[in-house]
Amino acid sequence: MLTKIQKTMDTVTTAIGAVLLAVMFLVIMANVVLRLIPNIGGFSWYMEFSQYANVWAMLIGAAGIAAAGTNLRVEVIDALLERFPWGLRVTRVIVDLALIVYYAILTWSGYELATRARQAVSTMPQFTMGQVYMIFPVAGILCIIGAVIHLLVTVTEKGKEEETV
Repeated sequence: MLTKIQKTMDTVTTAIGAVLLAVMFLVIMANVVLRLIPNIGGFSWYMEFSQYANVWAMLIGAAGIAAAGTNLRVEVIDALLERFPWGLRVTRVIVDLALIVYYAILTWSGYELATRARQAVSTMPQFTMGQVYMIFPVAGILCIIGAVIHLLVTVTEKGKEEETV
């Protein structure tokens, strides 16, 4: 059950990130074409949109990475603990707990930033910077959920040492 949720979250966040990057690409390409047409000149907001779409895609993708547990690792530690499956499990639990703390800080800080940035300085029509910055608490919550899912999978999975007994 947990592994199905884990795979679903990874797939959905990857798909959302891919769609955001595709839209970013289309906006940039449309702007290049529109700049060549006289009296149109392209979008004034294309650069800001592409930056925000890129950040949104990466932060939402981080939730899938947290759920799948495919974040960066120190290979030396994994190699040293290869003979001790319980050691690998302990290090993964420590990493997941550290991620949960980090993403909790990101969520709170992002919420504070978004609520303080209510001025309308965005060049994109009808958006304030507070709305743009809401990605931080949203992505933070998604990443916490992903890290908790991975933590639960790590703690509840049957290790190799249990299968040989």
